[in-house]
Amino acid sequence: MLVLAFGTIRPHPSGTGTVGEYALHVQCPWRLDGPAETITGWDDLFEYGGAGERPPNWSYEDGGSLQDARLDDLFGPREPATRSWVNEDDRLVVTDAEQTGRGDVRIELTGGYAILLFPASCKLEAWRLFVPGAGAHLVFPAPD
Repeated sequence: MLVLAFGTIRPHPSGTGTVGEYALHVQCPWRLDGPAETITGWDDLFEYGGAGERPPNWSYEDGGSLQDARLDDLFGPREPATRSWVNEDDRLVVTDAEQTGRGDVRIELTGGYAILLFPASCKLEAWRLFVPGAGAHLVFPAPD
């Protein structure tokens, strides 16, 4: 699951990790586009992107995926305590967002970047947007 945090980032109440003002949990195909090309997407997690040949029995859980490499290039190395990439210089700030009736989402960011979500099921949860600690969640598709 891709977890995105937006707004001011603060320590998680549990004492482990961090949380933003808003959270977006993505369980469907997604893509991060830059001004001139796709930076990375859903499937890049499963492609080896480290140095040299793909090690035998490599798994994305070992690190070194193409997605890891591309996000490292964009944000720098992950924060060790949370294993998260952090938009430290506020280079990517949300400027607009829209959702279609079919659940596709486009989140426009400064600098010509955008995050796109593509639900690929009529039944399974594709994404949810919520304020951590608050009760209401915007879920697509809406639960029965």
